[in-house]
Amino acid sequence: MNSSRSKRYLLTTSVVLVFFGLLYGFIYVLKSNVEPPPESVAITGPAEYINPDANPVNANIGVYVINVGNLDLTTGIYFMDFYLTIACDRPCNPDVDILNATSAPEIEKQSADTQGDTVHTYRVRANLITDVNLDNSPFDEQTLTLSIGDKQATKDDLVFLADPAFSGWDYGHLHLLGWFIRHQWEVITTEDAYPNLAGLYSRFEFSIRVYKPWLSAFINNIFPVLVIVLVGFLSFLLTPEAAGERLTLTSSTLVALILFHINLNSAVPPHASLTYADKFMVVNYVAMSASIVISAIMLVLRDGKDIESAGRLNRWVRWVVPLLWILLLLAITIWQFNSGQILARFQG
Repeated sequence: MNSSRSKRYLLTTSVVLVFFGLLYGFIYVLKSNVEPPPESVAITGPAEYINPDANPVNANIGVYVINVGNLDLTTGIYFMDFYLTIACDRPCNPDVDILNATSAPEIEKQSADTQGDTVHTYRVRANLITDVNLDNSPFDEQTLTLSIGDKQATKDDLVFLADPAFSGWDYGHLHLLGWFIRHQWEVITTEDAYPNLAGLYSRFEFSIRVYKPWLSAFINNIFPVLVIVLVGFLSFLLTPEAAGERLTLTSSTLVALILFHINLNSAVPPHASLTYADKFMVVNYVAMSASIVISAIMLVLRDGKDIESAGRLNRWVRWVVPLLWILLLLAITIWQFNSGQILARFQG
């Protein structure tokens, strides 16, 4: 009798493993045939763009931010209102270009020609676009970058020098709905190369970082999932005789998780990689799928009048599955937010 039960368990386990193996094979084949290979894109120009005989105007540049708002994660567009100051080492006439503006910015000249045409001040209002990083969503942090250049002058004619003394913000009056703003801001200068235009162009970048409030992100995105899964785990408190009811409960829980995940992703744009929220949901899918498989096995055992085996299985999995669920959540959370430090330790 025990031998026949062992054979039945072995057969069932083999069928389940083969099924999931074939399912994984399907997903891998789909990915390998659909996902294009990565491309490498050069972002710098060749060395012949550099002119050693050039005598460019050196222009100290800075930005003072008055207001930031309307950050839209689906498009990466936000609004910025700021003062721009350019101080040249000799008379100059910069032709300001807001490089990451999504539409024509409003640029108003503020300064009069009282300093030998060397200091220029502008009031600028613009809708800007920035790269959106959703790897840690819903606990993501975004960098709002302002990029400024000259429409005509190459590096041979004009070189921007980031001057922190010219930059700052009215922090007490910055209110970005749904986000907290970090107290630090950064200014750097870079170079852009356009091979078709045969020149290097000096660029200035001002950036600030904003992040989601932890508590609201947790309550709105993580806590409901934990409640749903814990309700599904109530199936482990049911007796093997109630295998049908526990199968209904676990199946309903899995459907609720899928619907919540769809609603969660509707608020963010398509992303090239899995976000933290996606990985979090995958762990919950695995836990609830395992609960469904266990409930189905118990249902088969109950219908086969093998209540003793169903009871042993129930006593074993009622602790193992929830504990593995918690360990997996801890593992993906630690890896997601500390993967750089972990890899550095292994490489060191």
